[in-house]
Amino acid sequence: MNMGMAVFIENQLHERIGEVLDDRDESFMRACESGHRRSLLFAVDRHGDTMFNPFQLTLFLKELRELPAEARTDTVRAVERAAESAIRERGYLFFSGD
Repeated sequence: MNMGMAVFIENQLHERIGEVLDDRDESFMRACESGHRRSLLFAVDRHGDTMFNPFQLTLFLKELRELPAEARTDTVRAVERAAESAIRERGYLFFSGD
């Protein structure tokens, strides 16, 4: 069964302190796949695991905020907030693909 993308906020000890699940339309994953091939958006693996540290998350946030308005769904904005939280915690975002 396809579970879709889950995004976990982790602190410095890699303890999970929050999560965001992609919506039924997979708007977050579609936004990632719309990124250019060298972007962090494009680096998020639909079928595997991806992790970004605070430095990468700063760049990732910039990419998310530069998406066209129609791509910045509630789910994409929730991932933005998750990235901001991970940066504040000096932690990580862990993307768990299906």
